[in-house]
Amino acid sequence: MAGPYTYDIQQAGYDFDQYDLKGEATYEIFIEEFRRFPWKEQVGKNTGGSEPTISVKNKESKIDYWVSVIGKPNEYAYLVGIVQPKMVKSMFGFGKEKEVRWLSIYVAEQQQTVESTFKLYFAGKIQDLNQEFSRLPLFTEQEAR
Repeated sequence: MAGPYTYDIQQAGYDFDQYDLKGEATYEIFIEEFRRFPWKEQVGKNTGGSEPTISVKNKESKIDYWVSVIGKPNEYAYLVGIVQPKMVKSMFGFGKEKEVRWLSIYVAEQQQTVESTFKLYFAGKIQDLNQEFSRLPLFTEQEAR
């Protein structure tokens, strides 16, 4: 039986809804893909499409996690994004709370940071993962579409 994790890859310049489905994922599979992915060669070459990205989805928890890059080949950083359920108030913060899928994106400058956060993700330690994120610069956050 397949595990709960699957992953896909977007090359630089792909349309935002275009990706290559890869199949089942484990932490070991992810690390191998992450380390051999041509980040340096693809950073900054989005040509109006997406940045290079590896995405992992957990179909049981419905929490998605991905890594991308921004910058130039000689100076770049990783963006790590997580989409997870979050309770928010509707009506500009005055209405009833409702659960939405919430996207948070953080900046990670080191490869090791990305690898350690994905280790927490694959271990299902989402509370620890969110704690780790609180130490990283927040790039942006919003309700996921």
